[in-house]
Amino acid sequence: MGRHKIWRAEAKKMRRKRIRQKLAQERDNALKKEQEMKEKSPRYQAWLSEQMAFELFAAEEEARVAAEQHAAWLKEEECAQKAWKERQKRLAAARAERAKQELRIKEEWEEEQRKIKAAKEEQDKIAERKQQQQENLMRQIENFINKGCNMPPEVNVASMTNPDKPSCPFFTKTGACRFGDRCSRNHTRPAISRVLLVPNFYDHIGLRQMNPDELEAADDWLEYEDSETYHHFLEFYEDVLPEWERVGRISQFKVCCNFEPHLRGNVYIEFESAQDAVRAYKMFHGRFYGGKQINVEFVTIDSWKAAICGQFHKNCCPKGRSCNFLHVFRNPRNAFHAADRDQQDWRRSQANNQSPCQRRGRERSWSASPENRR
Repeated sequence: MGRHKIWRAEAKKMRRKRIRQKLAQERDNALKKEQEMKEKSPRYQAWLSEQMAFELFAAEEEARVAAEQHAAWLKEEECAQKAWKERQKRLAAARAERAKQELRIKEEWEEEQRKIKAAKEEQDKIAERKQQQQENLMRQIENFINKGCNMPPEVNVASMTNPDKPSCPFFTKTGACRFGDRCSRNHTRPAISRVLLVPNFYDHIGLRQMNPDELEAADDWLEYEDSETYHHFLEFYEDVLPEWERVGRISQFKVCCNFEPHLRGNVYIEFESAQDAVRAYKMFHGRFYGGKQINVEFVTIDSWKAAICGQFHKNCCPKGRSCNFLHVFRNPRNAFHAADRDQQDWRRSQANNQSPCQRRGRERSWSASPENRR
């Protein structure tokens, strides 16, 4: 039973195969017959001719396009080769120019280095000569200070701020001007003088009581009186004057009590000899006192009578301590009174012309302020 089923299935399979082969053969025969009929048809022959002509045209067109593309490529290649050669030529010229420029730069640099070296050698020679001149000048200055020789003319040359302008009257009389070097008039500063000026050397809050804006608190000045300021000046006087007297003999020592910034706390020291003044300048310039560095200047005071306000000690200066002339503290023990004897003579003559009552009243007014005590 099982074999029969197998045989039957195999037989059916073979039968289907024969049917398929027969159908395929019939289809092939039909297609062959149809092809033969088509080939015999004039329309097919015409279409076939057209197809052959089209294929030939397409091949010719393709060959023509390929030839044109090849010709264009050859032309582009020729242009590219030409451009490459031109570029290589330019690069070679640029390299040659760069090499020439580098060589020129190197030569210029070497020449510049030679010039710099020569200039440095010349500067070294000049510096050496200047050093020798400076050492010689310092020896001459030391001889001037210690041995009383003549001052070297290279040092004793006055400086001017505006040589073509008239002299500033305040600077000429007091050695200080409220405008400083910005003044429109001429300030003549001596190179060497017997009078030294230390600007703003003395400092006390009592000197700033008329300028509350300069204080941290506007009411601070109310806590200080003139007597306290004068006592502070006496301490300053006893502390500073011995240091200056160590240098040489002093003929005048004045401390300003003006409120103006360019005169406030200025200290004037006049020595009997220029040698002592130069020695003091060399000793004190740039030193520190009270936490600040002091600056010492040479000034010319032709007349202390012209520099000091004549109405200050009479308590009748209309500008008060804002005056641009010197308002100075009275030195203790009437020290250095001989330097401003003209003022003493004026006061003595005024006292002689007054009545005894007036003189007693004047003495009481002087004794009322510690600043006026002898």
